Amino acid sequence: MKMLLSANMTKLLTPSVVRYGLLLLLTVQNTATVLCMRASMINAAATNEKYVVSTLVLTMETIKVVILFTLIVIVESNCSIRKTVTLLYDEIVCRPYDTLPLAVPSFLFVVQDNLIVYALSCVDATTYQVTYQLRILTTAIFARIVLNKIISAKRWLSLVLLMLGVILTQVHFSKDSGIFSFRTGKEGPAYVFGLVSILCATMTSGFAGVYNEKLIKNGQQPLLLIRSIQLSLFCLFFAFLGVLLKDGQLVITQGYFYGYSPLVWLVAAMQAMGGIIVAGTMKYADNILKTFATSISIVMSCVFSYFLLGDDTLTATFIVGTVAILFATYLYSVATVSAQPAEPIKS
Repeated sequence: MKMLLSANMTKLLTPSVVRYGLLLLLTVQNTATVLCMRASMINAAATNEKYVVSTLVLTMETIKVVILFTLIVIVESNCSIRKTVTLLYDEIVCRPYDTLPLAVPSFLFVVQDNLIVYALSCVDATTYQVTYQLRILTTAIFARIVLNKIISAKRWLSLVLLMLGVILTQVHFSKDSGIFSFRTGKEGPAYVFGLVSILCATMTSGFAGVYNEKLIKNGQQPLLLIRSIQLSLFCLFFAFLGVLLKDGQLVITQGYFYGYSPLVWLVAAMQAMGGIIVAGTMKYADNILKTFATSISIVMSCVFSYFLLGDDTLTATFIVGTVAILFATYLYSVATVSAQPAEPIKS
């Protein structure tokens, strides 16, 4: 009976089913995480019970480490916790020259997560989604500087189009005066701080991703899950330092889980799962299909943010800018590039 069920499952889980199933999960995860995080910020402001951003980041990293450890137990150690601990000790503690350099991208990933959560307390989900696509530009620039990668003319064209699209999303046309102006004046200082946070997050994302790629190419670590849990353990350490140094007194006063609602826990779980879904997508699909998932996620975020959260951003210039960003993202992904190594599980 078990053999029959296993055979039936193998027939059902064809490469196409796995590929498009992961893409569907990635689309839903991208959309739901951003919308839920934005909704949690709105609810926290309405109830005056704002959770501490640094604790949410630490919670996300803790969940991620638990998930990765469980995967290693199942996949690499035949469900033996003792073998897993021995494997991690041999691969992490006994190989400091391969492990310690990962502290750099891990620190930047933690900074990036804090910036993203803060940004979503200042700007709407749609603005975050489209503006954050600038990480494609920062990644390309750092790849050219750090890895000396050759960027094709088609990719440079897509990057210019990407920048123009982001600028358009931040421009408002006044029918009364007949002139264009930036939305920042209307939205206020908090909106400006949110945009600056997103721009800083694109910088940390771009450099951390490229630096991490360089470590993968130069390192000797054969196991993707081991490399991923190394990153996550460093992230866990830096996230803990962030809580301790930045918000330690506040956490002692009001408690670590102050302001945590079921929605906040859902955000933490979905964010932790995001990197694992991305890694699976890159393994079983390809970058072009992943780009389609990201593009669909942006469109869905625009629609749901407008109708469910009341974010009034769908102006004509915003829609044109978003279309330009989607096309630039597609153009960048289809440009001819050299094969990329598999990335560790980090969103």
